[in-house]
Amino acid sequence: MSAAGAAQHEPRPESDAAVPARLDCVLAPEAASRLGRVAGWRALGLRGGRWARLVEIWHLGAESEANGAGPGAARPPEGLVFGGVIGRRRRYVSRAVPGLGLTIASGAFVAGAGGGRLCRLSLTGPALAVAAAARGLAEDLPLAALPVPLPAFAAHRALGVALPPPADPTAELDAATPLTLAASRILAARAAVLRAHLAALSGVPVPASADHDPEPVHQTRVALRRLRAAIAAFAPLCAPMLAELRQTLRAFGRVLGPAREWDVFMGGIGRDLTRAFPEDPAPLRLLPAAIARWHAAYAALGAWLAGDAARQLDVMLAILPLLVLPPGEGEAAPAFGAFARDRLERRARKLRRVTTLADLGPELLHRLRLDAKRLRYLGEIFAPCFPPRRVARFLRRLAALQDRLGAINDVATTARQVRELAPEIALAADVAPDFAVAQGMALGLAAAGVPRATRKAARALQRLQALKPFWG
Repeated sequence: MSAAGAAQHEPRPESDAAVPARLDCVLAPEAASRLGRVAGWRALGLRGGRWARLVEIWHLGAESEANGAGPGAARPPEGLVFGGVIGRRRRYVSRAVPGLGLTIASGAFVAGAGGGRLCRLSLTGPALAVAAAARGLAEDLPLAALPVPLPAFAAHRALGVALPPPADPTAELDAATPLTLAASRILAARAAVLRAHLAALSGVPVPASADHDPEPVHQTRVALRRLRAAIAAFAPLCAPMLAELRQTLRAFGRVLGPAREWDVFMGGIGRDLTRAFPEDPAPLRLLPAAIARWHAAYAALGAWLAGDAARQLDVMLAILPLLVLPPGEGEAAPAFGAFARDRLERRARKLRRVTTLADLGPELLHRLRLDAKRLRYLGEIFAPCFPPRRVARFLRRLAALQDRLGAINDVATTARQVRELAPEIALAADVAPDFAVAQGMALGLAAAGVPRATRKAARALQRLQALKPFWG
C-alpha cells in the first residue's frame, strides 16, 4: 500500500500530538466567578499563583495593524493609541494534563469611544490538550474563541478597522508540502470562513418581503459543505475528537438546510406561480402556507444560532487545526501530492461508472450529483498540487454537470416541499380543491424544465468524460 493509502487507513495515536499551541478566548465577566465550579475546570485540576497587575496598551501601526504592548512599555514609540486594558492577570497550571497552562486576564478596557469589562482566557500547551480543555470549558461556560488577537479584534469593533484577511492556504502549498502541514492550513482556513459566515448570519432576520437576501444562508451552507469535504479528506490524519465536531456540523446542516430550501422555493416556484397564473386564485391558497414554513425555517435557524450549540460550534471550529496529528516518531509525513492523487482517484471511480444518463432514475441522478459535487470539492482542496489551468478546466466542466443535475434534483425537492404543505391545507376543507390545483401547477412548472436540464446534463457528462483528469 502507498504512503498515502496507509495514511488514509491508519490514524496515528493521540500521544504523538505534542506540538505547542495557544488559543485565546473571551468570557463574559459575570461568568468568570463560575470558573472554579464548572466541571471542565475541575477536570483540569488547575492550580494558580498570585494575581499580578495587568497593563496592556493597544495601538495601530503605520498600516492600521493593531498591536498590544505589555506592562514594560508605557507607550508605544509609534502609532495611534486607541485603547487598552488595566486589571489583573493570573497564571494556572494543570495537574491533570502535563504542560497545559491557562492565563486569565481580567479588568477594565477602553477601545476608541467604548469600554467595559474584559475577561480573557489564554490556553497554552500541547495542541490536543489545548483543544480538549477549550472544548470542555465551552460546554460549561459562555466561552468565545477570538478569531484574531484581541487588539485587532478591539480595533475592528471600536474603530471599524478591517480584520486582517485570513492567509491564503494555497499560497505556499504544493505537491511536495508535508501532508500534515497542508491539512492543518486548509482546515484552519475553511474553519475561519465558516466562523465568519456564522458571525454574519446571527444578524439575518426572518424573511418578511420580496427584498429578502438569501445569500447569507446560501454562502454559509456552501462554506459548511466545503469544510465538511475538507474534514472528510483529512479525517484519517486527525484525533478522534474530530468525530464530535462532525456530528455538530451535521446538526447545523439539518437546521440550515430547510432555510435554504425554502429560499429556493420562494425565489423559484413560489415566484413563478404568480407570474405564470396572475389571475388564478389557486396559487394564493398555496403561498401563505409556504411562507409560514419559510418563516418557521428561519426562526428555527435563529434559535439555533442564539443557543449554546452555535457558541460551542464556534469554539470547536477554532480548535480544528489543533486536531491534526503530527507524524509519529521516526515516521515521515507523506507528501501532499501523493495523498491528493490517491483521494481524487478513489472519488473519481464512482463517477466513471456512469456512462449515460438515459437509464438513471431520480435517486441515481441524485447520487451522481453528490459524487460530482464531492469530486469538485476535493479538486478545490488539492488544486495546489497540480497545474492550475488543467485544474480550472476540469472543475469548470464538473461544475457544469453538477449544476445541470442540481436543476433536476430541485424538482424532487419542490415536490417534497409541496407535499409537506398538504396536511396543513387539508385541515381547511374550503381551500382543499384550490390547493390540489396549485399543487399541480407547482409540480408542472418544476417538471417543465427537466427534459432540457437532462439533455444539458448528458452533454456536460460527455464533455467531462472527454477530458483527461488533471491528476493523471
